[in-house]
Amino acid sequence: MGVDPWLPTSPPRPPTVLNEPSSELPVQLLIDQHTKQWDEIKLAAYIDPSDHYLIRKIYLPQTDESDNYLWNLTTDGQYRVKSGYWQALTMTRTEDTPQTPLATTPDIAANIWKLDISPKLKHFLWRMASRALGVADNLRRRNIHVNPYCSICCTELETSEHLFFSCTNSIAIWRTLGISTTMLPDPAIAVDNKLMYLFNIHQDHSLPQISRYASFWLLWYLWKSRNNLVFNHKMMDQNVISTQILSDVEEWITNTSPQSDEGHEVHRARSQGTKWTPPDQGWVKCNYDASHHDGDRNSGLGWILCTITGAFLEAGMGKFQGRATIEESECTTLIWAIQSSWGLGYRVVDFEGDNSTITRLLNNKMTNPCLQHYLNTIMAWCSRFTAIRFTFTFREQNSCADILSKMAVDSNQLYALFNVCPMFLYLVVNSDLTFGS
Repeated sequence: MGVDPWLPTSPPRPPTVLNEPSSELPVQLLIDQHTKQWDEIKLAAYIDPSDHYLIRKIYLPQTDESDNYLWNLTTDGQYRVKSGYWQALTMTRTEDTPQTPLATTPDIAANIWKLDISPKLKHFLWRMASRALGVADNLRRRNIHVNPYCSICCTELETSEHLFFSCTNSIAIWRTLGISTTMLPDPAIAVDNKLMYLFNIHQDHSLPQISRYASFWLLWYLWKSRNNLVFNHKMMDQNVISTQILSDVEEWITNTSPQSDEGHEVHRARSQGTKWTPPDQGWVKCNYDASHHDGDRNSGLGWILCTITGAFLEAGMGKFQGRATIEESECTTLIWAIQSSWGLGYRVVDFEGDNSTITRLLNNKMTNPCLQHYLNTIMAWCSRFTAIRFTFTFREQNSCADILSKMAVDSNQLYALFNVCPMFLYLVVNSDLTFGS
């Protein structure tokens, strides 16, 4: 258990054991053979507490399955020559070897160019993530001798992480705009992870538009403010910066929203497409969704069963340690939805989620080493139903399950089941009922 790299980290590593002789013991010792779940007593006895949450993220199937190898340089865990070649090149590189900006973090680059913000800000974020901005840390890496300390607080070394996130001046502006500073000021968290956090906020349509957009303009104005101090010796007031950020964000949202009558017609047509779609005659539909969170945080899951008219039947929500990826969280949610639907007596069910990868894998019976234990469990349950199918829908049409999964994270209960529509879902379910009838 303390030798092989089996924890879901990047790259994978072995857990930290509490005593050296335990390193040679098998991982199987940590599994309760009756419940087929991780044995908390054994974890406490053998593994350092800091690694417990990583172990809990690993899904254990209820039936015995053989171990296999996963290649962590592909999203599905399947080895490919291209990824092996890339790894071989990476291993031979030195600090002086030229490489494409963001070559080691392609997901950051992809997310930047997909953002619904101005091209100027996209280019700025790309330079920030590529370590191409002229902060003191980047300049000194290029042997340019400049003052290494932050020009604003004069107490810490000027890095991108410090300037944009952990400097006292920056923290104050983040708080002024009402953006959560739970993880952003932590210097131990990499800039890449903080950017991914901001990208997730931008994609969360349950938040106000200004909150979803403001962080990118905030980063831009922090950079402008720093340059104004360095080159013009003028310090911009925090309130002025906050006001300008809000003004620019509102202007962007206003000018990118449909304005003409034709635009309003397109907008209305698209809105009609966000309604929940009813199942076929004789079927019930179970919508499911996961609220995935990285790190040592709870994730949420939710599912809801409705009739062909959109009438509420049953629903459930719960929170759990979470998984290593969003696909694993979605599979965990689907398994609970399937088990709950079967336990409640439903035998002809359409399971609908907003993760196209999961739907494609199930319908095409494809293999995926990273998800294979989940897929095997799901397919085993399928045989218990009279008829079952898996369909994909967009997140806007999956709003009830999305709300349940998010509510679960903040709930005081570990899980909750509803046989009467809860009040926080009433308006959304009623809207779907009107559409379906």
